[in-house]
Amino acid sequence: MTPFQADTSVLVDNVLVPAPEVESASVVRGAGGGASCDALGFLSVEIRWPRGSDYDLDEVGFEYRGVSGEPPDGLLPAGVLVSPSNGRRAEHQFPWQALPPEQQQPIHLVLEVRAVTRDRQRGVPARIAVDQ
Repeated sequence: MTPFQADTSVLVDNVLVPAPEVESASVVRGAGGGASCDALGFLSVEIRWPRGSDYDLDEVGFEYRGVSGEPPDGLLPAGVLVSPSNGRRAEHQFPWQALPPEQQQPIHLVLEVRAVTRDRQRGVPARIAVDQ
């Protein structure tokens, strides 16, 4: 994922920009093994862009924020991001430095994801429940 190439310092909420459709959200916890990626956890969110929008998927970025619960340090990105897309679908993956398995606590979060346009419009939020 990369930063969205637009000035998003001031956003205006606009109910005409639709919420993305969340198809799935999954968490993989760090395994604590010897390989460098064994210490990472991953949150994967698959979205589908709704039909009938004035914007195509490649014309918007996405903003994530926590609504409830305490996300692991470093999980949620700052700013607006884009990721490779395929038609109306995109997958966003967020890595974080996970604790060793014996120190891991359950994750119970509610997140919001909103589309953001290049002309500073922020759409309706979709909610994502993460329980793992």
